[in-house]
Amino acid sequence: MKKLTDMNNRELFSILTGSDVIQQAYLQKIVRLHLKYVHENHIEEDCDLMTMVREYMEGVYGEITD
Repeated sequence: MKKLTDMNNRELFSILTGSDVIQQAYLQKIVRLHLKYVHENHIEEDCDLMTMVREYMEGVYGEITD
C-alpha cells in the first residue's frame, strides 16, 4: 500500500470514498485539521488533497500525531 504522501489527488479521493477504513480515518483527520486551520486563520483559498497531506506532514496544522 502506498503512503498518503505518495498518492495523487485521484488516489486520495479514492481513499476517502473507499473501504480501507484505517487510511480513510487518517485522511479524514487531515481534512478536519485543514478545515479547522483555514477557519481559524480566515483563509478562503481552495486546497487540494495532496496539498492538505503535504501541509499536515510539514506540521502546518500543528503537531503530527499518528
